[in-house]
Amino acid sequence: MDIDGSVDVLKILNPATTRLWRDRVGNLCLEVRLADGEPVQYEKVRPMRAFPLSAPEEFITFFGEKNDYLGMLESLDGVDERTEELLRAELEVRYLLPQIVRIDRLRLNGGVISWRVETDRGPRTFDVRDRDEIRFMPGHRIVIKDVDGNRFEIPDYWELDDWSYSQLEQLL
Repeated sequence: MDIDGSVDVLKILNPATTRLWRDRVGNLCLEVRLADGEPVQYEKVRPMRAFPLSAPEEFITFFGEKNDYLGMLESLDGVDERTEELLRAELEVRYLLPQIVRIDRLRLNGGVISWRVETDRGPRTFDVRDRDEIRFMPGHRIVIKDVDGNRFEIPDYWELDDWSYSQLEQLL
C-alpha cells in the first residue's frame, strides 16, 4: 500500500491485445485492451526491462509520459510482428550495450579505472569509479558501467586476445 492509501497492482498485459506504434512525430504509443474489451491508448510511452542483463526479453514494463506505471508484458511471445519490431528497436536504443572486442589500455589510478577499448561500435575511452561497477556474470561475461552510466559488455573474456586478457588480469 502506498502512503496515500492506494494499492499498486501488477498489471500483466495480454500480448495478443497489446499494440505499439509511432505517432506522426515519432513518439512511441501503446494500446491495451481492458478486461471488458475496451481499448485504452497511451501516448509517449517508455518501455523498460525489469532484468536487462539476465532476462532482456522478459518482463518488459511500460511507463507513461509522467512516469506512471501502465503494465508489463511477461515476454514478447504472442505480440504482433510490428509491435515486436518497434519494441526491440526502442529497447536497443535505450539499452545500448557496446561489446568490447579489445582492451588497448587499462589503468588504475586512485580507485578510478581508466579504459581505452575497441568496441563493436568503434573505439571508446571511459572511466569506472570502482570495481563494484564491474559485474562478473556467468559464462565469463563482464558488464561494465562507466561514470556516466553507460554500460559495456565483454561477452566472454576468455575469447579476448592475449594483450587484452593481460590488461584485464589486473581486475581478476
